[in-house]
Amino acid sequence: MKIKTPKDNLIALPMDILPRLKGATGTELKVLLYLFAKKEADTPELALQLGITPAEAEGAVAFWRGAGIIEPDESAEKKPVPSSKALYKLYDSQTIAEYREKDAAFCACCDMVAESFGKQLTKNDYSALLYLCDYVNLPPEMVSGIAAYCVSRGKRSMQYLMSTALGMYEQDGIDTYEKFERHLAKLEQLHSSIDRVRKMCGFGDRELTSKERTLLDTWFEKWDLSFELVRLAYEKTVDTTGKISLPYMNGMLKRWYESGFTTPDDVKNKDSKPAGSGDASYGDSDAFFEAALKAGFEE
Repeated sequence: MKIKTPKDNLIALPMDILPRLKGATGTELKVLLYLFAKKEADTPELALQLGITPAEAEGAVAFWRGAGIIEPDESAEKKPVPSSKALYKLYDSQTIAEYREKDAAFCACCDMVAESFGKQLTKNDYSALLYLCDYVNLPPEMVSGIAAYCVSRGKRSMQYLMSTALGMYEQDGIDTYEKFERHLAKLEQLHSSIDRVRKMCGFGDRELTSKERTLLDTWFEKWDLSFELVRLAYEKTVDTTGKISLPYMNGMLKRWYESGFTTPDDVKNKDSKPAGSGDASYGDSDAFFEAALKAGFEE
């Protein structure tokens, strides 16, 4: 039986889709037809018109983009990357092989990640890396650097690499290697300060509680305090109470931060001012410490 098609109102598709048809799902084919019929569409429109979820729409778009059939509108506003784990496995073996052959930077990234993780990568691993480099458009050298960072934190899973890379991209706007280097320097300083506090307080290798982690992140990341100032708060707390207490330390550090103190010298210089010098809040260092300690009790 011969099949006739109308001559007008046709949807023209490129011949390059033929090798991909066998591996395409029904959802991916529906998205392809809709895109070529409408010329352009966003994820919410695709999901609404085709009766699929936004994640399925994003996944189908990524499939055809990875195959080189469609291209994103670079002038469009940057959208958040979907977080669904289902989207980590978007590329078939043929597409992965083609990218490794034609893109030396991506190939080197795959080799470096495999070496960092100390294992042979699976197809899903390659697909995840291609998702980061192609769909998210992160530089391959940045992805390699993130893998090395993950290993330095004792994490060697592709899932951890993916969540770290997407977190940096979406939350911190890290999308170039230069930005990654600067961000990494800040992270290393943060980890160093937290490790020093752990050692100072005798926490050993145990995991920090959620509250403890929040306090340390606040001191070193949000307030940008020096470790030396935190150590001063530790010493004053232990000398006065005879025990370690992060809430007490936090009360003191909060008062210092709100007063613009970021180093021990700031505290000493303020405390050295004679009583009645015009600053009733800090003319008496003992009174100030008691007030800070009280704030710690109330946290």
